[in-house]
This record gives sequence, C-alpha cells and structure tokens, in this order.
Amino acid sequence: MHLAPVKVPAPVDGLATAPGERQAVLGTVGVPHLVVLVDDVDLIDVIARGKALRCDQALGPAGANVNFISAGPRTSEWRMRTYERGIEDETLACGTGAVAAACALAEWNLAMPPLTFWTRSGRRLEVRVRKASAELYDDVWLGGEARLVVRGVIN
Repeated sequence: MHLAPVKVPAPVDGLATAPGERQAVLGTVGVPHLVVLVDDVDLIDVIARGKALRCDQALGPAGANVNFISAGPRTSEWRMRTYERGIEDETLACGTGAVAAACALAEWNLAMPPLTFWTRSGRRLEVRVRKASAELYDDVWLGGEARLVVRGVIN
C-alpha cells in the first residue's frame, strides 16, 4: 500500500527513558508514534512501559502509540512490539508504527529501507521509504498480510 509522505521523526525534549531504552523519537504516520530502540523487545513489559511512555507529559495530552524495536537476525530485519493508545494495550501489529520505525532507523543510520518488521503476531510487515529532504520521507510503501478479523453493522 502506498502511503502519504511522512515527516522526519524527531527526539522528544523531556521524555523520561528507562535503562535499556537506547534512543527514542516521535514521528507521525496518520497518528503520533513514539519509536523506542531497545536491546531486546522480548524483555520489555510492553503494557506497563508502553502505558508509561504513551502518557508521558513530554508527548502532550494526546500521547502517542509506542513502538519498541530491536534488531532481528539480519540487518534488514527488526522485531517490533506496539502499545496502542485508545486500545490501551499491546496489539499484534501496527503498520503505521512500522513505517515510523523504518524512518527512525534511517535517521539513526542503523538500517536503510527496505526493512522487514516481525510483529508480536509472528507476521512480517515490509516497509520501503525514501528520504526526499531533511524534513520529509516520500515514496512510502507498506506491505504485509491483511486479514479480516471482524465484520459487523453499527446502527
């Protein structure tokens, strides 16, 4: 799926990071996403730490989704776990979070897209972005399996 251009993610002044959280930036891909680089996503208490970061005053009253990422088995593969605002819990995957993470990794010079993100569901998301300027990523692509999980009617 082709997405709209994305502003370059930026550090958050006053954000309270914890031990093992190596870097963090805030980007917006439809909604705000805090991308936090950690040593190992499997060692993070995503619900407790995600909620604390999601509600951190430095992010403002609306807060942000929180995407924890760590290196995968290859330089182009990363693991990701997401705490989503509104749901207020860990979700199995977040496509826009993967896009924000790809932009963050490029900004940190840790990996260059195309990148693969392995999510909590065990499924992968593929992201490709191109840096158009110092402020913007364009040619943003997101791919992965899509599944219908619920069908309903609201009156």
